[in-house]
Amino acid sequence: MLKLYSNQLAAQLDKQLAPVYLVFGEEPLQKQESLDLIRKKARTQGFDERLSFQWDPQFNWSDFLLELNNLSLFAPRRLFELELPAKLPAGAADQLKQLTQQLHPDLVLVLHANKNATEFARSSWFKQLAEQGVQVQFYPLDDQQFARWLQQRASSMKVQLSPDAITLLQHHCAGNLLAAAQELEKIALTDQQGRIDAALLEQFLADQSHYSVFQLVDALLQGQGNEALHRLHRLLLQDTEPVIIAWQLQKEIQTLLQMHLAQQQGLPMAEFFKKHGIWPKRQPMYHSAVARLPQKWLSYCIAELAAFDRAFKTGFLADQDLALAHLVSLFVCPVPKVFSLQQIYGHD
Repeated sequence: MLKLYSNQLAAQLDKQLAPVYLVFGEEPLQKQESLDLIRKKARTQGFDERLSFQWDPQFNWSDFLLELNNLSLFAPRRLFELELPAKLPAGAADQLKQLTQQLHPDLVLVLHANKNATEFARSSWFKQLAEQGVQVQFYPLDDQQFARWLQQRASSMKVQLSPDAITLLQHHCAGNLLAAAQELEKIALTDQQGRIDAALLEQFLADQSHYSVFQLVDALLQGQGNEALHRLHRLLLQDTEPVIIAWQLQKEIQTLLQMHLAQQQGLPMAEFFKKHGIWPKRQPMYHSAVARLPQKWLSYCIAELAAFDRAFKTGFLADQDLALAHLVSLFVCPVPKVFSLQQIYGHD
């Protein structure tokens, strides 16, 4: 089995075209470009007919299998693509096991899904197909990876961006590679000569930021107040439910409270992080947050979140955006308690 990240796929395709490709991940641009690379290579190898199927409620396995075995007189070499749902229906795993018997030199099979391969990889059908081909995996990029991606992408398009322009573009498009690629394409079309700095870049940019609640949490754990408020603003523009944001804040504060307690009891932090599923690269964020936010302050934040929850559920919350911004600011660092949701909306 060969397991690759999306940026390694082109080099593999230059060597040979595998009979099977398993392309799984939640980042749409990397997924689309991986599929495009496979299609392009297949065409150069004489796989002139491409058939695409989607496993939706109307999908019929028997029809798919019949088409798979239906040799074409006009295009004997064919590329078959099957997009899987995030959750396979009952019996699908047994059906997918049949695919290993269908492989032959005039067929390239591509299975893909808008989901990481973690759950699929446990299945015997996935393991059997992976042994015959290549697994392509990719994940949403963190801030450092995204900055490197922007620099490499800009260079490949002959767009020269200064470091402050890279930072600005990252700020505006964080978490949305497709938007960043589109912005770079627009800049390239202007045929701008020389290096582009942040001031010039602002003329081209529209705010395309697309964030997840988890990216908001990352900014908060690192004490990045302005960035956290920007990400909160974008989340609200994306119509993210306020209760989802508040629930995630409460979950993280409870984790930090438990981390405080574990430290007081002298428990090994490695065991704590393993128990709570906190990856090594994120552990410094939690250390930073615990050092910055005392246990008593975190308990106060929990009480403020409870007041928010009561006011939201009873319909008495006057300005939910302002209340969420208040909660976010509390998470960054302790501040004087001149404004309190508990005072406004009462205690339990």
